[in-house]
Amino acid sequence: MLSADQLKQYEEQGYVILEQLFSNEEMDRVRSIIDVFDMESEEALKQKGKGFIAIPNQINFTSNLARRHEDLERFIGDQRFVDLTTTVLGPDIRLYWDQSVYKRPEAKRDFPWHQDNGYVPTDPVEYMTCWLALDDATIENGCIWIQPQSHLQGFVEHKKTDVGWQCYFGEDPGQPVPLRKGSMVIFYSLLFHRSTPNQSKDTRKAYVIQYSVEGTKNPDTGVIFDNGPLIAVGGKAVIV
Repeated sequence: MLSADQLKQYEEQGYVILEQLFSNEEMDRVRSIIDVFDMESEEALKQKGKGFIAIPNQINFTSNLARRHEDLERFIGDQRFVDLTTTVLGPDIRLYWDQSVYKRPEAKRDFPWHQDNGYVPTDPVEYMTCWLALDDATIENGCIWIQPQSHLQGFVEHKKTDVGWQCYFGEDPGQPVPLRKGSMVIFYSLLFHRSTPNQSKDTRKAYVIQYSVEGTKNPDTGVIFDNGPLIAVGGKAVIV
């Protein structure tokens, strides 16, 4: 799945962009399922009010989707994900976390610079984040931005802000990662990334799928994570 040059880039720069890895038809099918879950959780968010990082009518996170729909479970166990993760992480891979991130046109603030590890610690510390564009992600509608090579710093202390945990407060704007529908950027969980406001008229829709080696645990509690199914054992796909 990854060429030698791409694997080198992943190790040295912390990310790789995979153009149109999935077809429009695949994205339409996945998005149609996730849209329903997002609508349900958005309504619940409106009743609850603002969460820590979720804001009604602005940005909404809907998690554990693969455990809520068998088609999504099959999707996150697709051979393409198996090839990617086993090449980078090792032979035995489990879904660590999955969530949709829908940023609506009303979203006017950046989502701050962070490492994914800044929200929950893991041992081992590194896992893979797959940021998949369900529709085109553009600079206008709030695509993600990254700081290449920032993963080489290891875990950086995060500070809690009113818009989320933040690890970088400097002036480097980073590099935008616009993605066409069906394209995906994979990156180290330690890579600094953020997203900008949605200044378009449509919702920016992404599916964030994260994978870790089997047996990854919370170092603070010692509890092994079990947020999703095994997708590979001995380098072979489990979900068929």
